[in-house]
Amino acid sequence: SSGINAEYGNKEKAVAGISTFTISFLFLHYLSYLSTGGNWSYIQSVYGFILTVPDYTPNIGAAWYFFSEMFSHFTVLFLSVYQLNLLLYSVPLSLKFPSSPPLVIFSLFMVMALFKPYTCVGDYVVPYAMLPLWLHLFKYLQQFYVIVTATVVLTLLWPVLWYLWVHCLNANSNFYFAVTLAFVLFQSFLLSDILYAKMRRDYAMKNGTEVKKIDGEDTVVTLN
Repeated sequence: SSGINAEYGNKEKAVAGISTFTISFLFLHYLSYLSTGGNWSYIQSVYGFILTVPDYTPNIGAAWYFFSEMFSHFTVLFLSVYQLNLLLYSVPLSLKFPSSPPLVIFSLFMVMALFKPYTCVGDYVVPYAMLPLWLHLFKYLQQFYVIVTATVVLTLLWPVLWYLWVHCLNANSNFYFAVTLAFVLFQSFLLSDILYAKMRRDYAMKNGTEVKKIDGEDTVVTLN
């Protein structure tokens, strides 16, 4: 009986959350429609611009270089695959960590920052502001100091290479893109490291932290 009530309560909360989001989303669009004088063209300027990626102005993401170097007849295919990355991870993350919604939200914010076509520093502000929530996972991290060092160094290299490329003309786009690609790579390492640390902590909470012995030898735990 209690299990049925809990399941019903979870479904009720899910329906309420989806309904609240839908109503708020439609209401904000209606306000945008009124503020533009009854014109829906803002949808193309806001959503269409991000989805179609018509502008390849360099930014701190990797999409601008990726699409500028691509053959035009492959653009639609690779653009569709690239944009799907923003949706593909939501379901597996929700299924893997059903009892940790904040961790799923953090992961999705990080994925959006990694794959957003027009990435800016503000896209990383929210996931980085959420990092203190995972202080209890830090002792399980394996690459934290490497990631922090690389992030600081690459952040300092951004304006330097931008200045050399755009203002001094002593470098080219490959130097700047190398920094952006390395930054994206290390941020993906940070995300995977935190998720793996969560799995390691859950295992330790369930099975204990003492090393078990088999035939007198220490066992090595491998999480799949």
